[in-house]
This record gives sequence, structure tokens and C-alpha cells, in this order.
Amino acid sequence: MKTLDWTGLLLGLLLCSCQQETDSGLLSLTLNDVGLINPGQELSLDALGMKVDAIPLETTNDCLIKNISVLEESHDFYWLISDNLIYKFDKSGHFLQHIGAIGQGPKEYVSAKVIQPVEKEHSLYVMDYFGRKMTVYDFDGRFLRSFKLPEETWMDNFRYKNGKVYYLTTGNSVMPDLYCYDVQAARMDTLCKRDREMGTEGYIGQSFIYVLDGDMYTYHYFNDTVYRIDESKIEPAWLFQTGKMKWAYDELTIVADFTPKVRPDGPRIQIFDLFETSAYNFVFYAISEYKGEKMKPFMALYDKKQDRFYPHANLISPEAPWLSVKKGGKLIKTSVPGSLYAIKDAVDLVGKKGFEMVKEDDNPVLLRYVCN
Repeated sequence: MKTLDWTGLLLGLLLCSCQQETDSGLLSLTLNDVGLINPGQELSLDALGMKVDAIPLETTNDCLIKNISVLEESHDFYWLISDNLIYKFDKSGHFLQHIGAIGQGPKEYVSAKVIQPVEKEHSLYVMDYFGRKMTVYDFDGRFLRSFKLPEETWMDNFRYKNGKVYYLTTGNSVMPDLYCYDVQAARMDTLCKRDREMGTEGYIGQSFIYVLDGDMYTYHYFNDTVYRIDESKIEPAWLFQTGKMKWAYDELTIVADFTPKVRPDGPRIQIFDLFETSAYNFVFYAISEYKGEKMKPFMALYDKKQDRFYPHANLISPEAPWLSVKKGGKLIKTSVPGSLYAIKDAVDLVGKKGFEMVKEDDNPVLLRYVCN
């Protein structure tokens, strides 16, 4: 077992200024006041260098999809989770097969929370949250192997890289639990441990992990720093600072009458996802109360080329508004670089140009935003 010490690094970074670049040269994005948000801010998809195409997911008696909780991608296939079932499609949206089966058997999974296709191995890693294991299938759905998840905590996310599986947990602390499992050696190493245990608090401290140019990055809610991870070290990459809008532990603690121990004295921010591409940084978040609306969603964007930060942006397609990403709509980053995705219900596209064949009760449509 090995543990990397983040303590000194964290203390230094948490005291960094709120400028767009810190003294250490790190990019620092600040969203610490709702007054910074312009709900009407519009950016043209064309100006951002994004082209859009659509992939309607085939609807059959064996493939009826309501909500897509996870979307992933390999070179030739789309993989998704809907109602705990794993679906495989080709790149034209034709349904090919289900992967695995729900159950408690050695070749089955109880609850598929996160998946990752690994192109070099032609294998699909399935994190079974309640089954407390990782189940691995080949691209044709044949069972390959399974191994246990760390026993001492609940895993929230993972990423596979070079024969190792990196696990992250959810928890209200400055540091998350971060584990590394060597698949060939069947050895689990602890890279980082949380700095505090939760009490009677609501979960806010989600952890996110993404890949850019082969490097892994992670962000944890109660820490302002996005970190780069490799096998030997964890180092700061950029900052996203929320200041007074970050939840305090006492504001999440529920007392005997089911009210917070301390009531928030203003709006708070909750982050749902965070990642970057070669051209942009994205943060998807909600404000606890914004102009009378609870949990109002927004999308923050940083344009690397223009060196400009938008606390909120609507991505607009003037000629085809139904392709726009507005009002905090979510974009999804998969394992394949160069594209982002949005998921649209078929009913929202019926009758629109280019979607003449789509019917109201069809499966959802994937909108692919190709970044030039």
C-alpha cells in the first residue's frame, strides 16, 4: 500500500488568489457570485468551431430506451446504460446487442453505475456499484473476468489506464479516496485518503474524472483544484473556485427536526460534471436558488484560445435552434477525443428539419458536436 501526501499542496493551492492565472501559472476560473452569471449569454456553435450531426438510436422490441444515465464510445461502437441495462450500438445508431445480464452470479452485475470501453483489449469494464465488483466483458458481450472493489468505501467513478483501474469515491472532505488497482498483479494501492469522515450530512462532495491527451484529471467538490494523476504523482492542473457559494459542512448537517444545522446565508453551487477538451473547459452546475428558481442549471465555459471565461453560456445554432445547447443543457465527454454529445428525446425533434423520420415514441437521439 502506498499513500501520496497532498496536505502541503492543498493548503498552498486553497489560498491562491482568484485571478485568472495564479502565481504558479495555473489557470484559475472563479465563480463566487451569482451576479457574474448572464443567463442570456449566447455563443455561436460555428464560432466555437463545432459542427453537429445526429445519430438516432434504433428502436426495436428488444431496445426500448427511456433515460440514458451513461453514454460511452469506442472507435466503432456506442455503449450506454439505461434502467440498469447495457446497450451496444454501431456508429450509425443500429442496435446490436445487450451486454451482460443483471443478477448476482459470477458473470452478472447487480447495478451498472459506470462503464468504460478499452479499445486495446476490446473489453468493456462495468463498475457494479451494489455488487461491489468490477465485471469485464469483451466487445461481443462474453464474460472475461471480475474483481472486487475496495471494501472500505463506496466507489463513485473510475478510469482504466495502462493495466490499472483508478477509483474515486464520493464524500464530504477536501480530499477524496483515490485507489489504484493493478489488474495483472491483482494489487490495490491507496493513492489518497479522505481527510474527514462524514457525519449526518447530505452528500455534495462528488468526484469527477476525465482524460485529455492521455492524461487523467480529477476534481473533488470540496477542493478548488483539478489534479492531474499519473502512476507516481498527483499534481495541480487548474482551479475552479466557488468561494462563498461552496456548501459548508454545517449547512449539510441535518439535526433532529430534519433542518440544516446552519442555514445557508446565500445561494450555493452544486457541480454535476467538469471536464476539458483541447479548446475548452466545461463546468456543469446548478445554483441552489436563483431568482426564485430552485437548483437552476447552468453551463460555464472557458475558451482557451481567446482566454475568456463565461460563467454561463448558451451554445446556439441559429439556423437549427433544436441543435442548440441552452439553459444549462448537458454535454457529455466520452473516451474518444474530438466529440461531445447531447441526448435529445425524440419528441423534441419530431417535424424538425433533418428529423422527418423520427417518431414521438422512438428512442432518444444522440447529437454529436464535433470540435474542429
